Amino acid sequence: MKGKIEELLDALYLELLHLIEQQTECRVNIERLTKAGLLLLAKTRYVSGMQTVSVAQLPTENSEDFKALCRVVERSDEEAVSGHKIQLIRSAVEKSEGYYEPLHFFNILVPSSLRNAAEQYKKSIALLVESANIQREMLAVMENIKNLKILKKQF
Repeated sequence: MKGKIEELLDALYLELLHLIEQQTECRVNIERLTKAGLLLLAKTRYVSGMQTVSVAQLPTENSEDFKALCRVVERSDEEAVSGHKIQLIRSAVEKSEGYYEPLHFFNILVPSSLRNAAEQYKKSIALLVESANIQREMLAVMENIKNLKILKKQF
């Protein structure tokens, strides 16, 4: 019995190492995409002027209500060690249903650098969800390791 517990612990430690590697790669990609988005926003403000991309274009409490294009939901997943996964759900732009394209707050003809910045941030959001799922898996694996160590001491 003790030998099987040790084999399970070895497998869990290997899984944890793989998850740490995935998490590190994911965070590096998030940082890279976020920096690229920031640079593109700076380029847009430089080329188009400070007033064309600013807080003044954002909706206020007096603006028409709208719905978020992205939502994060938690789903049960039997394949995941933690038993749950976070999922990003994107809605299509549909003005009649209250889903507006945020880029159009700034202008109808959006500069390509602003459009590219938005794409970088969309990719970054998807990676953030993936990173959260990896973090959950890591916590579940660490909990399993802890429980197996306690079980191993009993034998």
